[in-house]
Amino acid sequence: MKKSYFCKRLNETIDFDALKILFCCATRTGPSIDVTGNIHSTDKIIKNRESLIKLLDRGDIPKECIGCFDLQEQDKPKYTGLNIFRKIPKPNTLIIKHFKQCNCSCIYCAEQYISKRKIVLKPQKSDYYDLLPIIKQLYKKKLIEKNNLTVLFQGGDISVLEEFEDLVNVFIDNGVKKIEIATNGIIYLPIIEKICKKTFVDMDISIDCGCRESYKKIKTVDKFDDLVKNLKRYSKLPIQLRLKYILVRNCNDNIEEVSKYIELMKEIGIKISELTIDQCDPEFLENKVFKIPPHYYKIYEFWEKKCKEYDIYPSLWSYLKEILDRGEFFR
Repeated sequence: MKKSYFCKRLNETIDFDALKILFCCATRTGPSIDVTGNIHSTDKIIKNRESLIKLLDRGDIPKECIGCFDLQEQDKPKYTGLNIFRKIPKPNTLIIKHFKQCNCSCIYCAEQYISKRKIVLKPQKSDYYDLLPIIKQLYKKKLIEKNNLTVLFQGGDISVLEEFEDLVNVFIDNGVKKIEIATNGIIYLPIIEKICKKTFVDMDISIDCGCRESYKKIKTVDKFDDLVKNLKRYSKLPIQLRLKYILVRNCNDNIEEVSKYIELMKEIGIKISELTIDQCDPEFLENKVFKIPPHYYKIYEFWEKKCKEYDIYPSLWSYLKEILDRGEFFR
């Protein structure tokens, strides 16, 4: 009997990227449809998603999915054959990154290499397309989960996305289960105070250092003091607040800077720290392989020990332990 395949991410996710709409979280490499100008209908999005799920169910793997670690074999098809009348599940996760505008310019940011991002200071429309009409259509046509929906805001910085608050209000009005927000924290967002009264809020802020001089070097803007002030305000809200530290070779990859970062977390009272590695390192971009520098292991051990000492939860970026065990990561 021919095997069929199942992908949890494909069954759950729609990823609104700038130039593509993807059907999983594999940025720019997974199955997708190109976006040219504004999107006027959700029909193509849903039709393509359903056809991909059925394709895997028949035992055929799209070329973009070959070798993906999320692909699982299954003995019995879920949505074809005898189960043809079984409904394909609605997406319960939306990833929103259809905008690249930001109010800083981190030296490790992928968008520096892809879209030559310019720093903007005031909210503006996405350079690619408006998402609000699409989200409204998805709800109106009942094409996404309503009360079991998780929304992840990524892309540029949401503080300079003009339609951010309108999008949030639509999700709140429709009973969204969880909203995850990645932001640099430079501008305080009062709407977070409203969101956290209605649903669970997970906020992820990449700080990558523990002092003003290092911050200016990494973020290329002098906004460290503003960030710290905003972190103190966010830390008082009933949200899950996580501070991220991205190791950048020959920049902040030293125990002294990591120590300052954790001391700052202790001072403010933030309880979750996330560690990861710069994926835009020139060595990686040029050679398609990044050999983990030996001293990263000492940094990792110090970070984990220091977090536990201060009762801070040490959260690892997905796959980082695997990458450290392997000694490298690659495309």
